[in-house]
Amino acid sequence: MGLPKFLQIPSMTNIILIGMMGCGKTSVGRAVSLNASMPFFDIDSLIEAQQKMTIPHIFEQYGESYFRVLETEAAKSAATCNNAVISTGGGIVLKPENMSILKGFVIYLRCSVHQLFERTAGDSRPLLNAAKKERFKLLEELLTVREPLYTKYSNLILDTAPINELTEMILSEYSRYKRTQY
Repeated sequence: MGLPKFLQIPSMTNIILIGMMGCGKTSVGRAVSLNASMPFFDIDSLIEAQQKMTIPHIFEQYGESYFRVLETEAAKSAATCNNAVISTGGGIVLKPENMSILKGFVIYLRCSVHQLFERTAGDSRPLLNAAKKERFKLLEELLTVREPLYTKYSNLILDTAPINELTEMILSEYSRYKRTQY
């Protein structure tokens, strides 16, 4: 029979941020984490700490397929947390296993290809090692493949906005989501 609803404690769940590289998952995740007093985990940072090398070096030395194995292991590690904010890498959605591991309130931070191009201009991202013109085309191709997956796995889609606005929206929607989970 269980406890009456008013005595039940809402289940704790993670906030999972997905989206393309450069959409702001890490920055927004940190802000949400601070505002909600929740622990923050960045999957790419977990990989770098465990491997003691940067993501570009992992790609260079071992390739993308090896990185994707590490990404799944890091997702498993992050998923053991409860009531945390988890920022993922842009390609996390490419393996359905990853999204079944990362249970919680999944938010897709959507960004236009033009915004992504501007935001990643100075970065050394392994999948974007190309001339400026080719880099835009690469971003378009990646977004074309990933956009349907981001949409499929998300509970909420938010277009990029100032961090304080996104933080407010995320915490408001997260609170609503938690109320429906018990």
